Amino acid sequence: MTSKSRRHHRSRAATGIEEQILELQIGSPAHGGACVARDEDGRVVFVRHALPGERVRARVTSTQKSFAWADAVDILKASPDRVESMWPQAGPGGVGGGELAHVAPHAQRAWKEKVIQDQLRRIGGPDCAAAVEELGGVQVQAAPGDECGDLTRRRTRIELVIDQEGLAGMHRFRSREVIALDSMPLAVTPIEELGILGAGSAWAELWRPKERIRVVAPNGQSPVVLTSKGVFNSLGEKIEAERLPWNVEVAGKNIEYRVRPTGFWQTHIKGAEVLANAVLSAAALNEGDRVLELYSGAGLFTRPLAEAIGPKGRLVSLEGDEGAVADAGENLAPFGWVDAFVGGVDKEGISELKTQLDRRPDVIVLDPPRAGAGREACRAIADAGASRIVLVSCDPAAGARDLRELFEAGYRLSAFSAWDLFPHTHHVETLALLERQVF
Repeated sequence: MTSKSRRHHRSRAATGIEEQILELQIGSPAHGGACVARDEDGRVVFVRHALPGERVRARVTSTQKSFAWADAVDILKASPDRVESMWPQAGPGGVGGGELAHVAPHAQRAWKEKVIQDQLRRIGGPDCAAAVEELGGVQVQAAPGDECGDLTRRRTRIELVIDQEGLAGMHRFRSREVIALDSMPLAVTPIEELGILGAGSAWAELWRPKERIRVVAPNGQSPVVLTSKGVFNSLGEKIEAERLPWNVEVAGKNIEYRVRPTGFWQTHIKGAEVLANAVLSAAALNEGDRVLELYSGAGLFTRPLAEAIGPKGRLVSLEGDEGAVADAGENLAPFGWVDAFVGGVDKEGISELKTQLDRRPDVIVLDPPRAGAGREACRAIADAGASRIVLVSCDPAAGARDLRELFEAGYRLSAFSAWDLFPHTHHVETLALLERQVF
């Protein structure tokens, strides 16, 4: 529930630009990392750095015709779920990427549960929302090791921007301005210990202003730094690193993947393990099954799926990133019954992929980007006629939209799970298992 503010006033900032301060009663969390409130005129205000139930003073940061964005800058009545921010530079007026840094770990997961429920109801539709409730509702699980206590030092990859003074930082939220970072508490300890941040960094000679750099620590160890001058190890020595090793335990077996330093991989140190095991369990494959995989990346899911179906089976995958497919080719080299294809995941691409199987697929697995698969792809997926579909989503709105499309095409939900693989942010991963209705 939201309620109107009692009053608002304007003050003049040191820059001479007039700013608007609202006193607001904070309502439910919204998709995107803010909570919903209403000002005295009834206008919707999305408030960052607040918690449901709080009363705050908030500084308006941007406005649209029917709504506004604001940062909570003074907490008049605090929620019991509020904690001291673990990353002050991601607070009001700061960088993006840490919008839940002031929220207790259990409350972060509860926040994400409410957002998923809301998106299922608003976008997925009543049938979809009811199906999830019948399965026990939305429960966001912690990754292994995240069940209680500190949620810092989980991220194995960070992206930084160099400011005009040569300092490494990140963009201010919804701005091109770069804020030099004092620390990056989300990154695993070996990344923090590199000494990249702050004035006087020995790494500064390896980059220039406005440049973007990437720091990657495979398995949370031995980080490498990518700049326009090349790839460097933790000692600052330039190295040849065509691919980096990532070890993932899937179904009790340790699998080594090799992925380009610039390639995509789950950022949470346990993210790949959580999702690979979840997908394998949901797919419930038998020896000899036919599998169609979409948005397959470097083959994180493909490899355990290939092992499950064995040489009597057949698996074909489709991915739009040519470099990722090259990584997959190396990771899948031992499996002669698997082919990884480069191409757009659309109606035409999915139709062509189906022709690589000698019969309709038993299972389709897809892990689309944040925008989701979309109507055209979902309809093509449904037309393929698989008995089961495993849908992994990293955006609650897009995931709900794809679920609705698959529901309308004749599939029904048989399992739904969610994990918090992005602590201190609003991001969350979900997995839905759908089964084809036989009429």
